[in-house]
This record gives sequence, structure tokens and C-alpha cells, in this order.
Amino acid sequence: MNKIRFMANKDTNYVFHMLSVAQCGYDNEYGKRYRSLYAKEDLDCLKSREDLITVCGGEHCGELYGLLVGEPACAKVSAKEYYQELLEIGNQLLEGRQIEGIYEGYIPYTRDIIEIALVMVKYYDHYMKNVWEREKERIEQYIPGVLERFEETGFTEKAEALVGCSLKSPFFTATLVTSVAGGAEAIDISKEQDVFGIDRDYESALYFIGHEFVIYLLFGALEEEDAFRDFDTWSLTEGLAEYYLKRILGDTRLFKKEQKYVELYERINSDLSMSAAQLYRAALAEVR
Repeated sequence: MNKIRFMANKDTNYVFHMLSVAQCGYDNEYGKRYRSLYAKEDLDCLKSREDLITVCGGEHCGELYGLLVGEPACAKVSAKEYYQELLEIGNQLLEGRQIEGIYEGYIPYTRDIIEIALVMVKYYDHYMKNVWEREKERIEQYIPGVLERFEETGFTEKAEALVGCSLKSPFFTATLVTSVAGGAEAIDISKEQDVFGIDRDYESALYFIGHEFVIYLLFGALEEEDAFRDFDTWSLTEGLAEYYLKRILGDTRLFKKEQKYVELYERINSDLSMSAAQLYRAALAEVR
């Protein structure tokens, strides 16, 4: 049974739409198409905090990325409601009120949070009325083709068998957005949900999204190892995902920098007897 579910979510798309039009981590044709709809000072408000609200896989995660991008993108509530609540909390903090449960690391950024949240609330309704339906249609036209590739290859069943670990949740959710070409993708916004663009062909999407599905399996398979705890071993872990992807699909097409690690894993595990954790541990010992 295929364990990947594809989703078109309006709130996730809104969050990344605003990053794209403000050229925060993304500078593409999508952003150019919609940029004129927004006041320059509002886009500048986001752009001036770009480092705080963007990620770069394996290299950088902004201090406010989880709070202002990842969490609202999960769409547990509407993004508008989420940012309005942040505004209320931020204003209470400026008034000197004590609020239980607030992460102290966010407090020095209170004014940044308020100003960003104001922009995100301001344009929410406009996006839903004038942009979302058009972009939703693009995503819904894309989903059947990529879903078919995963189902006909039996990808998720093969991946779980090879990695020797089942997905920790019933499904892996690939939330698709239309605004992230040329920038960070495969962004894990929850324990079972990643954000992907729709700007690659179906076969490339199979390899790219498949890679991330394997990464999610490795969260479990390597939970006793030091993988995923910092950026130092990121490439080694990505290489392990590519190693398993090659065993599933017969080759690799992306993550070119990690191919040297694929070859390392193939040499170490020439008889295919090692577990994912044993493989990772042996490779780590060689590269250190």
C-alpha cells in the first residue's frame, strides 16, 4: 500500500507564497508574477528579516522559521488565525505581561514577530480571494501523475523493507505548493509532513519525494545515532537515503554531492547484510 499522500493546502501555500513574493529564500517567476500586488514596505518588512525566516537544507535554519513559517504552514488552524494570535501575544509581551509557556528565545524578537505577523494577516483574505483557486487547480492537475509513479513502483513498501523500519505515522504527507522553484524544498514542517514544489516532471518528483520518504524512515532507523542532531553529518545521512533510493529504483538522479557516500555505502555493505544503523556507523567511522 502506498503510504504517501499528496495535499493541496491553502494555508501552506499562502505562507510560502508570501516568502516568494518577498524574495525570502526564493527568487523565481512565480514571485515576479504576483509581486506587484503588495506594498513595497510590506515586502521589505519580510525581506529585511530573511535570515530569520528561511532555511537552507543542512546549512541554516532561521531562529524564527519554526514559529513564523513551519508552524503556520502545518495548517492546524488557518494561517490568518495563527498570525492574529501571535499578534495578541506579542502585544501583551510589549506591555510587560507575563505569558506562561512562551519560549524565552523568541522574546528578543518580539517586534520582528509582530511586524511580520501584521503583514501576514493583512494579505491573507486577498490571497484566498484572488490567488488560491488558480494555484490550487495547478496542484490538483499535478497530483495524479506523480501519485501514479509511486503506486506503480510500489515505492513505499520497498523502502520500508530495505531500510528495515516502518513509517512512524500511518502516512507521509507531501504538501504541494506552487511558489518555491529554485529555493528550499523538502521542508519538514511536522513529523509526517513535508513541503514540495510542483516544478519538476513526475519521474524527477518520484526521485526527489522518494528521497525524503526514505529520510523519514531513517529518522526511526537512526534514532540511536547522532544523525539529524546537527549539520555536521547531514551529507552522510543524505547519502544513506540516496543509497537506499538506488537500491529501490536502480539509480539516482539528484543529490550529486552525496554520490561519493552512495559509493562508500555500497562498498561497506557489499554483501547487503548490514542494517541502516550499522551502515551509518561504519561510514561515519571512515569519514572522521
